[in-house]
Amino acid sequence: MTKVMTVLFALLAPITGWTDDHTPAQQYLGFYYFSAPDPAAVVSAVDKFYASDCGKRYPADVALAEQIFNGSDPSTHFFLNTYEDAAAQQEAAEIFRSCPAAIAFLTELSESGVVFTMEHLSFALVTEGDSTKDFAFAKFDVKVEPQHQQAYAMAFAKMMRSAAKDVALRSYGNNLAGFGNDKFTNSVYVGAETLTQLAQIQQALLVHPAYADFSKKTSGMRENVNTTQVLFIKFYPRQQ
Repeated sequence: MTKVMTVLFALLAPITGWTDDHTPAQQYLGFYYFSAPDPAAVVSAVDKFYASDCGKRYPADVALAEQIFNGSDPSTHFFLNTYEDAAAQQEAAEIFRSCPAAIAFLTELSESGVVFTMEHLSFALVTEGDSTKDFAFAKFDVKVEPQHQQAYAMAFAKMMRSAAKDVALRSYGNNLAGFGNDKFTNSVYVGAETLTQLAQIQQALLVHPAYADFSKKTSGMRENVNTTQVLFIKFYPRQQ
């Protein structure tokens, strides 16, 4: 894990253009995957939690996503919690350890048949566009060894910048799974407003010369784990 975190901080400056004098707080991206036989019950439970006093002070922007196609992975949905920093993540954990409304929320999920399958805490290495305005995503989970992280991230950023000259891209990025990376190390994503628009973007990317160059340069750096089609169905912004 030390190697991964060292790579993370080495990557941030060259890829995002941050300087020593302008280092921003690093957002934490908490992904919580689960299977849900009754998705409506999940929405109802989350709505109830956010109406509580604990929900109103929950320190993260939360999004609920459905995994339309997910291969053999048993999860059907995931929560994405965006914490502004480590302090916000700690506060959220404390709420779920002690707040009656949070405990009732988890109990309600369990009683509706929800089974949590995987979780990981990620950090954005490459991010472009406003992903909060997109609802449909193609997500590519890959394994990249620490010694290849910088080269892979820079190759991805270069490909997307080149393709953007010809393809009407919206949001895209490369997230590093810093903790909980037992299945993959990175999630690369491409966003769109609708599944139809996403298909058009993907088709245009696949035939673009920059994609062929990227695939050739990174073929020895990555192992593809899974490709998922994701649709975000509800958002819960921080209320404070």
